[in-house]
Amino acid sequence: MKNQSNNKAGLVTGVNGKTLVIPFLVLLLGALVWPLAAAQGAVYGFNLGPPNTAEDVDGNTIRLTGSGTFDTAARTVSAGGAFTLFDAAGKVISRGAWSASAFDSFDSQGGLSNGLQGGVLKITITLSPKNGTSLTGVPMTVVCPIENGAFDEDDDGTTVGDFTKVTGGLSVFHLLQP
Repeated sequence: MKNQSNNKAGLVTGVNGKTLVIPFLVLLLGALVWPLAAAQGAVYGFNLGPPNTAEDVDGNTIRLTGSGTFDTAARTVSAGGAFTLFDAAGKVISRGAWSASAFDSFDSQGGLSNGLQGGVLKITITLSPKNGTSLTGVPMTVVCPIENGAFDEDDDGTTVGDFTKVTGGLSVFHLLQP
């Protein structure tokens, strides 16, 4: 009877099963770990200040202050602040609080340091006036642009609902957890 070898040829001639085990395990581990690494997002904080202002098409103005945090992987946001609405003549129409209800997106533009980051944050908020009914499902966009490695402070600002023309303020993002 002929002596049979336990080293049977694998996918590549001359490679036995034992030789394939280590590369296979490395590939398997990479396939399992890579999606976890790719799924990890970052946690950011942001501040609106001095107050951010924006106008609607009728010349009414919203003024906002506030801050918050958001997680790009978990797609969560916790944020809030105060708002004041003014008519076109500058008379106060309403005051109240705003609070974030949903994270929509964040387009990071990097930054000068973890504490000074640029980007565009889109969230959904609820406006809760002191005397009136809360308005839910309002889109808010916070912009802190970086151009040519520097902040473009002229284009900083926040828009809310129909208040789409940024008229003032500063915003900044902070990378809290990469």
